[in-house]
Amino acid sequence: MKMTIKRNIVLLIAAFFFIMGVAIPFANAAEKPTVKIPKASIFMKCPQCALFGFTPDAKIEITLAEVLKVHGFCALGGTFSFRAAKEGLKLLYGSELPTRHQIKVQTSNPCCQAMALSYITGACGKDYGAYHARGKLIILPAEDKKIVFTDISSGKSITLRPLFNPHSTMAPLLKKAFKDPSFAPEVTKVMNEKIHEYLTAPIEKLFIVE
Repeated sequence: MKMTIKRNIVLLIAAFFFIMGVAIPFANAAEKPTVKIPKASIFMKCPQCALFGFTPDAKIEITLAEVLKVHGFCALGGTFSFRAAKEGLKLLYGSELPTRHQIKVQTSNPCCQAMALSYITGACGKDYGAYHARGKLIILPAEDKKIVFTDISSGKSITLRPLFNPHSTMAPLLKKAFKDPSFAPEVTKVMNEKIHEYLTAPIEKLFIVE
């Protein structure tokens, strides 16, 4: 009888610590601020995707969440480029869906912003991408301060001149958080604010269209 009681006590203690061990991480996760990525999409045509069975038809969806995974943690540049692509392609193609890999992209902003544009359009640099890649990604001098989308088949172009560079906001915040991780929640707060702003602000608050 005494052995049974002792065994039950041991089991209760073990169960208590097991539950606490599971509950505490969940509690901490609930308290930690997170980057909220809104549902936003750009639709394009990709005939090769349908031809080889990657998609049921030629229409593909590229989401903001997918684009932000390209860089991994710096959400402002990716979101800003996502909005630039959404507006630029709409101005260039109207109601027609653009064809991925048939768009040349020129941008003055490298790093995550150029990578996001490359992911969306399929445009790659001269020595990057599949053997039959048709897109082109060209990095312009920083002082040009523009993003140019060109339909390769027609030669028609649209130019967006960003009114600011998200990197100027993000770089000092990331630098501070890398040095002092306790500052990370402030970075998350700014990311959430700017993601919302970049996705919803009137186009004239973000770009000059030429």
